[in-house]
Amino acid sequence: KYIPADGTGLKMADIGCGTGYHLRRYQERGFEITGVDGSEEMLKQARIANPGIEFIQTDVDSIPLPSETYDYALCIEVLRYLPDILPSLKEIKRILKPNGTALITAAPVFQANLYPIVNRLTLALKTKNLTQLKQFFHSYGELLKKSEEAGFKDIEIHGVYGGFSIWFERIVPSIMPAYLKTWEKIDDKTADAPVLKNLSNMFLIVAKA
Repeated sequence: KYIPADGTGLKMADIGCGTGYHLRRYQERGFEITGVDGSEEMLKQARIANPGIEFIQTDVDSIPLPSETYDYALCIEVLRYLPDILPSLKEIKRILKPNGTALITAAPVFQANLYPIVNRLTLALKTKNLTQLKQFFHSYGELLKKSEEAGFKDIEIHGVYGGFSIWFERIVPSIMPAYLKTWEKIDDKTADAPVLKNLSNMFLIVAKA
């Protein structure tokens, strides 16, 4: 929806690219791509899977890429691991060309699956079955304010998906096909609805530099 089918002549940066599993399809669509991640182990896998794409190891709040260079910047599932998201948002805005597009995900603090509470309980109780990694969650208002402080304009914040699939998949995976078939019809109408988007399980920020 936000990325053109034909990327010929366009540059894309993936900030926090991990193993770069989705970058090949953008490369095949003609985009010139640079991937950035803090983990060299992740980047080793990314380079094997994506020959011809440039990968750089660096922190996401200090990106060694030239200013006003990229038409699109992706930052997927990164903000939830950052205590302070503003430096990273500023860097993403800096590397984009004027009117370039940023697509950034964040984890809502009021999400319906209650994961923010589970994350804190996991850390406090040191539950072995769940990952011991502190994550950070944000409200719609906070993301809007931080995006504006970073210098973005035409900011949209969308709810991406709702429901409790993360827990059903863990506890009763056998019901997932039927659950998803039913829930997807509801989710399409509610995940990005006013007010209800605050209960979604992921935010998508779409903004212009």
